[in-house]
Amino acid sequence: MNRPQSKLLRVVALLSAGIAALPGCSGSAQMVSPVLDRGDEPFSYFSKPSDMIGVMDATEATEITPEGYLYTGFGELMFLTGADEEPLVQRVKTLRDGYLPVVEYTARRDGIAYHLEIFAATLNGRPDGALCNFVRATLTNETADVRTAYFATAIRFTGPSNLTNGVGDNRFLRPRVAKRPGDFYESGEDWNPDSTYSLSGNALLRDGRILYLFPGEPRPRLSMSPQEAYNRVPDLTARKLEVQQTTPVGVAQYQLPLKSGESRSLTFLMPYDPVQPGTPGEAALRAADYDAQLDRTISFWNSLLASGLEISVPEPKVVETFKASLIYDLMARDKVGDRYIQTVNKFQYHRFYLRDSADLAHMYDVSGYPEVAAQVLDFFGERQEPDGNFLSQEGQYDGWGEALLAYGQHFAMTGDRAFAAKVFPQIVRAVDWFEQARIKDPLHLMPATAITDNENVTGHITGYNFLALDGLQGAIDIAEALGKQQDAERFRRDYASFHQALFAVLDRITAATGGRIPPALDGQMDGEDWGNLLTLTPGMIFDAHDPRVTATLLAAQARYQEGIMTYGQGRWLHHYLTIKNTLTELIRGDQQQALDEFYAVLLHTSSTHAGFEYAIRPWGNRDFSTNLAPHGWFASEYRSLLRNMLVREQGTDLHLLSAVSPEWLRCGESIRVRDAATRFGRIGFEVHMDTATTATMTVTSAWTRQPTQVYLHIPWFMNATSVVADGKPLPVVESQVRLPVGTRTIKLDWMRKAGTPAMSYNQRVNWYKAEYNKRYQEMLRDGVSER
Repeated sequence: MNRPQSKLLRVVALLSAGIAALPGCSGSAQMVSPVLDRGDEPFSYFSKPSDMIGVMDATEATEITPEGYLYTGFGELMFLTGADEEPLVQRVKTLRDGYLPVVEYTARRDGIAYHLEIFAATLNGRPDGALCNFVRATLTNETADVRTAYFATAIRFTGPSNLTNGVGDNRFLRPRVAKRPGDFYESGEDWNPDSTYSLSGNALLRDGRILYLFPGEPRPRLSMSPQEAYNRVPDLTARKLEVQQTTPVGVAQYQLPLKSGESRSLTFLMPYDPVQPGTPGEAALRAADYDAQLDRTISFWNSLLASGLEISVPEPKVVETFKASLIYDLMARDKVGDRYIQTVNKFQYHRFYLRDSADLAHMYDVSGYPEVAAQVLDFFGERQEPDGNFLSQEGQYDGWGEALLAYGQHFAMTGDRAFAAKVFPQIVRAVDWFEQARIKDPLHLMPATAITDNENVTGHITGYNFLALDGLQGAIDIAEALGKQQDAERFRRDYASFHQALFAVLDRITAATGGRIPPALDGQMDGEDWGNLLTLTPGMIFDAHDPRVTATLLAAQARYQEGIMTYGQGRWLHHYLTIKNTLTELIRGDQQQALDEFYAVLLHTSSTHAGFEYAIRPWGNRDFSTNLAPHGWFASEYRSLLRNMLVREQGTDLHLLSAVSPEWLRCGESIRVRDAATRFGRIGFEVHMDTATTATMTVTSAWTRQPTQVYLHIPWFMNATSVVADGKPLPVVESQVRLPVGTRTIKLDWMRKAGTPAMSYNQRVNWYKAEYNKRYQEMLRDGVSER
């Protein structure tokens, strides 16, 4: 978890602290009515979802608000329908083709369907160009009679809020400028009650700058504001208005007579940054072509997706989330000059974090985008302190291990010796710091810290030490590859000494805890599960079935709610933290549990496949408030998880089908993996269910170095009676088959086990909706139970 020290997050922290201090506070006081989840719409977990539209590597992006409006920090473009100009509100949105960053939704009123299509593009096609938001509203008469459709647009400064800091409900803070590249950055401007507004040349201007353009034909009915009678005078020239931050201004209303079944479209443009009239910026804005920009956007993202790892399974939600997650992460990346700075999103987490970016860089590598990973990793050096430590947040020493781990992982995936040589001096300085830090520490571990984030406990943080071991292994691998034998031997001595010191402490602590590894190593048992869960991944520090791994995993799972991790001593759900356990379960062979968590994670996404971090109470109002989606760390963790379920490395071995769903292995269906990057080269395969009891698996590979073994995992719900690889029968041992490295075709005879539970995304959604409704009815009957 990243806790940016911003005004907005401080407000949230204060609110959270206040809630925690109230012993009578209820955990289910704010459930929402189950009618929220309509059967004619895709399921969206969040009661107030947020979305992000933008382009790859731009330093800004637009939020699509829970209502469906466009919020930039300079203003909010909203939509109104009917002769009474009622604000249009549509919670459930979708993406073009299920995954592209073109947000779509349809609302209905008085027999008219209002379909909105929204995307963003830079006018010159480069990430540093002027970002513009494009909106097309298509109005369709769905009645048998002639109808007049009323559609209007307006700008307000922000949405309504219960906070006192001027931030709208589920909106990001503004403005904030980074002191250095990678620090917090959010654009926008402060509210000025003395601003002047005018409507001129099919544009709304505030303080002489264009906020948005509306069509001049058909001719709209214009007004300065729909809510205050004295603002509706015919005078549209520049003047101060008596309005609040939430008051719509600059209303352009269209009245379109429509025959039965007839549709008409209106196109609107909203520059991210307001544009000065009479400048080249205005000329470019007015010349922008909606269809050309949309075609370019679709072509760009489809081409990029096709150049990397492709996964196909017969569940659209699974695949669409996989694709959308890559796009969300690339939109979250900033290009500042010649530097590529990976951030988490363009909202409250618009900042560089070593911990997040290390995982994102690895996701890019395993997704087949090594050049993107290298660009992200190139910025890591800017967060190395003069003393050699890697630090992106003061007092948080996980960055040291994450940086060296990320370097080692990238080299292992790419074999890029030029990269290794470039970062090696950083590695040497980092180890210098590490050695000195251990000398000064009484436990000879990573330094203790009083910074409460993630684990929310002071002391020697377990996860910092686990990651340091992983980082040292990465340093050893690079040193050996570069022929730096003296350095490699030094690093190995550091590893052995550090491992011994760490495990001496762990042995003492876990002897008193029944095996559970706590978040910190100083004897206290409080704190939040986080880095202590990293026992097998990213590096296998323990044996897969070490009793301490089992005990730690079971203790974390015992606190699950709604199928995922909790945080704040059970107060909140935590989304992507769950995946740390799921990745561990893949290694342990806990296939059914891993799949159960996989679907639980998918359940907790929006209809646009956005994940969140925390701040939602279990069985509560499903609102993350200011902890806005999409969250980039969830996106990368999800992609890595799905990839590892189908293809993963373990030491020098390669594992296929570590966990698959019964939904994916039905007669006539296929699982396809194309161009999967691994430490051993590329691999692709297809598993096709020829009949209900037979399947054919075809494999293609292009090894750069062969794995020692290739293991095919038999799904937990199948009994395999025969496995034949390239004509040779192979034994099944403990639900695994050792394949010859060059295997091309596998024939499988297997039978689904009796009593296999139904497992799918739709099944999980139906279960959740039924359970939520049950609890809601109990709340109505019995009142709120105290926690």
